[in-house]
Amino acid sequence: MLIVGERINTSRKVKGEPVIESAVMNRDEQFIKDLARKQFEAGATYIDVNCGTLTSGEPEALEWLTQVVMDAVDAPISFDTPNPAALERALSVYDPAKGQPLINSITAESGRYEKILPFVLKYKAKVIALAMDDTGIQSDPEKRLAVARMLVNNLFTAGVPMDDIYVDPLTFPIGTGSDVAVTMLDIIEKLRNEYPNVHIIAGLSNISHGMPARKLLNQAMTVLCMGRGLDAGIIDPNDRYMMALIAATEALMGCDEFCMNYISYSREGAFEGL
Repeated sequence: MLIVGERINTSRKVKGEPVIESAVMNRDEQFIKDLARKQFEAGATYIDVNCGTLTSGEPEALEWLTQVVMDAVDAPISFDTPNPAALERALSVYDPAKGQPLINSITAESGRYEKILPFVLKYKAKVIALAMDDTGIQSDPEKRLAVARMLVNNLFTAGVPMDDIYVDPLTFPIGTGSDVAVTMLDIIEKLRNEYPNVHIIAGLSNISHGMPARKLLNQAMTVLCMGRGLDAGIIDPNDRYMMALIAATEALMGCDEFCMNYISYSREGAFEGL
């Protein structure tokens, strides 16, 4: 499973304090490098960088984050911004030797799609396709599914390989309706059946927003989604139990030949104390 480490995000707070935002604004290089290293060492495939809460200076900040993360780890970067100027500035300094970049994200919104697509093509990037159009975020599963289909077909027609498309069916907080998780699972299964060569990704921690014991809901939702076809997640890789569950689920689903990865993780001590 492809893991996108979510922790370098200026909207994230620690004990109610905007520590990530402060670190970016103050250009605290060591703080950001430590966040990147810990995620990479915990198993993140990609390091996501997001400074969207900055009311001004996002392009400069995203460029700075890109350079700092590249200095810290030998891992590709997920560029998490709807701002074309910020995206262009960050991609222009990105070293493709680190791996294929991931653009997070494109939508079917006319203005955003037309502005982001050229970067996907120019930099041969992987891209997260959010199931959202000009009508906004839709709770109706059929509408979200229709938008997802449109995005996949349009991106492929534009020249983006299916293997570079990561569809995000949108994760609603479980507190907004008891059926939102079931609905998402159904969308994932339908997308997997219709587009076997496309990847499916989700920001899984959104499911627990506003709820107590959030990690339990995040962990359970991850396993359920993997069972329906999810093969990528935007998560906190420092959650050791979450990472162990992902390894166990991959082994049980036949995605880990002879359970070699699972056995290796165990020998390395990844499951100790869980």
